Amino acid sequence: MINLIKQTNNNKVIFVKKISDLKKSKDLQTKKLCIIKTDFTDLHGLKAIRQKYPELEIWLCSNEISRKNILVANSFGIKNVIPYPFDMKIINEFFKNKTEEEPPACVLENQSWLTGQKIMIVDDNPMNVELLAETLSGSGMKISTFLKPLDAGIAAGKEKFDLFLLDIMMPDMSGFELAKIIKDSELNEDTPIMFISALSDSENKITGYNIGSCAYIEKPFDINVVRSQIINTLKTKQLQNAMNHKKESFIAMVTHDLKAPVKAEIAALEMLAQNYMHSANEFEKEIVGDLLGASKYMKNLLDNVLNKYSFDNNEIMLNKEKYVLDNLIIESVEETKYLMKEKGLKFDYVNKTRKSSAAIDYLEIKRVVHNLLMNAIEYSPKNSEITIELSENKKYFVFSVKNRSKGIPLGNPDDIFNKFVSYANKHKKVGSGLGLYIAKRIIDAHNGTIHIDTKQKDYIRFVFTLPK
Repeated sequence: MINLIKQTNNNKVIFVKKISDLKKSKDLQTKKLCIIKTDFTDLHGLKAIRQKYPELEIWLCSNEISRKNILVANSFGIKNVIPYPFDMKIINEFFKNKTEEEPPACVLENQSWLTGQKIMIVDDNPMNVELLAETLSGSGMKISTFLKPLDAGIAAGKEKFDLFLLDIMMPDMSGFELAKIIKDSELNEDTPIMFISALSDSENKITGYNIGSCAYIEKPFDINVVRSQIINTLKTKQLQNAMNHKKESFIAMVTHDLKAPVKAEIAALEMLAQNYMHSANEFEKEIVGDLLGASKYMKNLLDNVLNKYSFDNNEIMLNKEKYVLDNLIIESVEETKYLMKEKGLKFDYVNKTRKSSAAIDYLEIKRVVHNLLMNAIEYSPKNSEITIELSENKKYFVFSVKNRSKGIPLGNPDDIFNKFVSYANKHKKVGSGLGLYIAKRIIDAHNGTIHIDTKQKDYIRFVFTLPK
């Protein structure tokens, strides 16, 4: 076979019977193709050769080719495994298609935007993990590798990543189960997932795509193709994030511009409401009250959108001072009285505290109380009662709002605090799904807790706590 290669008069190809023979070669840097005969037990020296001669194409040839051996070769970055003895036509074809002008496969070092991108690789086979990590090295990306999917699941719940590369067949937990954990996490629910697996049947592929993966790559894989898929997935995600940021910025800008005229409208309607306070014309008085209530509802929506934008971009800064919670609650009830009156609602407020002074951001906590009251008003049946209570224990003040309701159509009621989750459609109402999301973010920022209690039939009760 060596003589046959020499007869081709091609000085850019070399054939060796074992990897250790390459150490004797003095002109390996001048070669384009290296063919190594192997029984797949001596591949550990390949890594050093590939690192020293990155431009050298390496093929393995053997008379013991099996799927298992191909996977082993692939784990060392070898994409071509051919039978021995081999046909010289494949060598001629290789050099026919290989030209000096051929562009490099994908130069990660020139992709400056990749710097800082966080990639998680999870595979119980250390060689596969090492191969993928090595492929992405030099890009500026931050690579986290895990051999145990349980550890990877814990990390995904604590840190935001830009891409997950998951094997499927792993002990303790499959890649599919790990993907579900990732999708259920708050930090990585929108992070792209790519499955890389030796399972090639359509059922597993469909399962992967149904979970939400952006790609399903079969082993053995071409490392250059996988690298390109990774880069293009990250590029697509970055473009989506940029578009979403522009959209959010535009919405925030428009919302901010609307606040001024809405405030002016509320001020004017409040003056009219004062003038009609002692008027005998109940019809006109009712119209002014309805308009004032609608304007305050609109202002609340605008405030929620702006607060959502601020929280999502970590721009919210709490300004804590000592305030009396009892006064704050009374003010909030007063500001929503027109909406209560429109539906014939009654409210019962009980203050069970001795002193309700707490270090809070007054405007933000008032926003929480206002959002909870607006929610109770919106979903209470006409002519029913809303019960408001302020109590205390050793460490916390406890605020609650209870109203009649048909219930919440969610498996976990506390999911109502997630962004854009609303049960307005269920009750044929208009709702943005932001009020309760904003409330939770504000309470969390105050080191308090908020939850919903649906234990009492036909009632729902929102409860939040604030440290004393």
